[in-house]
Amino acid sequence: MDVIRRARATDVEALGRLFGAPGEPLATALRELMNTSHVILVVAEDDNGVVGTAQLTVLRGLMWEGATRGLLEGIRAARRGVTSALLTWGIDEARRRGCSRVHLDSGLERADLRDFYARFGFEHSYQGFTRVL
Repeated sequence: MDVIRRARATDVEALGRLFGAPGEPLATALRELMNTSHVILVVAEDDNGVVGTAQLTVLRGLMWEGATRGLLEGIRAARRGVTSALLTWGIDEARRRGCSRVHLDSGLERADLRDFYARFGFEHSYQGFTRVL
């Protein structure tokens, strides 16, 4: 991997391949996210093009005494070295933006990821609930 950079509208096809998602809904989401000030959407790129992506959303709420926190999600990568680089980027960017903690949104279906994320200092600290609307 050569570089991690902000996503551009022209990345939509590559992002569609990473997510296995159709073009237009993804293109709409990409445009919206790129224009949301508290969302940072990046891609990892090498000589072959886009090989990974991650999204960091910076949030402030009443929890944790009103502290700013980051939500790191949407990490997709063609290989594990890219995933490591994107996790490192997310942690560093959250710290740079004054976040006191980073939450990593990941499914529970892959137990092997718990050990992988633990190497980056993440702890399995909460379990949430989801409702489809």
